[in-house]
Amino acid sequence: MAASLPPQSVPTQPIILGAIDIGTNSIHLVVVKIEPQFPSFSIIAKEKDTVRLGDRDLETGNLTPEAIARALSTLRRCQDLALSFGAKHILAVATSATREAPNGQEFIQQVERELGLQIDLISGPEEARRIYLGVLSGWEFNDQPQVIIDIGGGSTELILCDRHDTRYLSSTKVGAVRLTQEFVHSDPISAADLTYLRAYVRGMLERAIEQIR
Repeated sequence: MAASLPPQSVPTQPIILGAIDIGTNSIHLVVVKIEPQFPSFSIIAKEKDTVRLGDRDLETGNLTPEAIARALSTLRRCQDLALSFGAKHILAVATSATREAPNGQEFIQQVERELGLQIDLISGPEEARRIYLGVLSGWEFNDQPQVIIDIGGGSTELILCDRHDTRYLSSTKVGAVRLTQEFVHSDPISAADLTYLRAYVRGMLERAIEQIR
C-alpha cells in the first residue's frame, strides 16, 4: 500500500511583500503584510512618484535617458523602502511605456543590472486581468456584472466582469501621457486639437464599448 503524502505545512508567520507598478506616468509601491492563517493582507507602506517614463523620444519612440534616470532613482528608493519594512520578496511589473518602447528590454536589463530587481513585462490583457483582481479584492460586486475602467498614462483598460471571473478584457492605446504628447500642442488646448483628440479616443474605444454592450 502506497504511503500517503504528508500534508503541506502552512506558514504561520506574517509574510512581507513589496509590489512595484512601473507605469507610463508614475511608479507605485505598496508593501503588504500577509497573514497566511486567515488569509488576509494589510498595506503597511506606500510610495508614489510621477516619473513620466512615457515621455519618449518623438522620433525613435525610445525611453529617454532622462526618463530612465528618473525611473532608476525612484525604483532604488522604492526598493530601499520595501527592504526597510522587512520585505522578503519584491515583485515589479512594467506596462505600456516599457512594452512599446524599442529600448524597453534594455531598460529592464539595466534595472536588473544596477538594482538586482527583476521586472515582469506584462501584456495589455494581462494588465487588465490584474486590475480586475485588484478591484475584486476590495469591492463588493453583489452578484451583478460590473464595468471597470482604468485610465493610465499610456493605456486605458475596460473590463466587463462579475465576482466569479472576467467576461471581456480590453487594453487600448488611450492614456493621459500619450494623448498629451500626440494631441496637445498648446495650453489651453486649441479647438482643433481637441476635435482631433476626441475623434481619436472615440475611434480607439469604439470596439471595446460595443463588445461590453
